[in-house]
Amino acid sequence: MIRENSSKYWKYIAQPFRRQFTKKVLIMGSASNGKTTLAKDLARYYDAPVSLEYAREYQIKNNVRDDELTPKDYYYLLLGQYDQTSKLIDSNANRGLVIADTNSLVTKGYYDYYMETEDQGDLSGETFDNLFVSILAKEKWDLILFVQPVGSYVNDGFRDMTMAEDHIRHSFSQHLDQMRERYLTTIPLVYLAEDYLGNYEAAKVAIDAIYQAD
Repeated sequence: MIRENSSKYWKYIAQPFRRQFTKKVLIMGSASNGKTTLAKDLARYYDAPVSLEYAREYQIKNNVRDDELTPKDYYYLLLGQYDQTSKLIDSNANRGLVIADTNSLVTKGYYDYYMETEDQGDLSGETFDNLFVSILAKEKWDLILFVQPVGSYVNDGFRDMTMAEDHIRHSFSQHLDQMRERYLTTIPLVYLAEDYLGNYEAAKVAIDAIYQAD
């Protein structure tokens, strides 16, 4: 009964067990595709907590752009994003649905893109990959909404504008999708490739299929 419609009986589920009944939705894709706006609007519609991109908060705090991040920064991004999302899942704001703007897989994608040719000093790529795999294994997603690169690339002061070229955006998006197929192939997936309103409506249909609001 509870497993079939956990949101209806949410108040009867003890706090330590709510994580197991929470529906977790991941929105992923390359930069400047409207993911953050979509995550916020969906969270508002479902009255659900949303875990936004920790990297942007980190970059503002440390005044560093995408192309200035170091291998050590990416370690902090992996840990910070997971910790932020995990705390939301365990928070009182969680009523059975949590939406995330990004996750460790996307962080790994950017690490691959920027750090492939970097001198990593004492921090090896193998060490980073081990941390990534460890964190990804702890993430338990119920749905992935993959936003395709169809909109305009916006300069927010921190984004690397060399990624604004269409062929680079599509190449990076393809890289993310290949990693998804490798690591998250069993998670239900919906591609979003329309305008914003179309993506928003398609996302609601997908979420309604796994989550029934009380």
